[in-house]
Amino acid sequence: MADQIRRTCELDATPAAVWQAITDSSWLRSWLAEEVELELRPGGEARFVVDGQERTGWVEEALTPAHGRPGRLSFWWQCGDAPASRVAFELEPSGSGTRLHLTESRPLEALDLVGTPLRGTGGMSGDLYGPALVAA
Repeated sequence: MADQIRRTCELDATPAAVWQAITDSSWLRSWLAEEVELELRPGGEARFVVDGQERTGWVEEALTPAHGRPGRLSFWWQCGDAPASRVAFELEPSGSGTRLHLTESRPLEALDLVGTPLRGTGGMSGDLYGPALVAA
């Protein structure tokens, strides 16, 4: 796989409506996979069956668009022993509609895993720490 495959499209729907569509497993089954199980929270389980082959992984980010803020859904998936890749949906307001960016990034083995603060609450400082990926 190349380092990155990226597609962008303009949709005549609000970011909230696009978010509802891309997080609906029946919609994902209509174009991405025959079976979809996706826990919409950081660290959530991700499972897909694509062309009869199971891909498993985890959700990296699930940020609902709100008040002009972009929405983001990203997850890592892999099939068997193949390297994992990152799939990301980014939604941004565009006029009266939404600009949707879809990216699949290079394999996990080409990246380093580091600890980074995550949004949310937890611990005494209010930050949660977890994995983030950076280019090696």
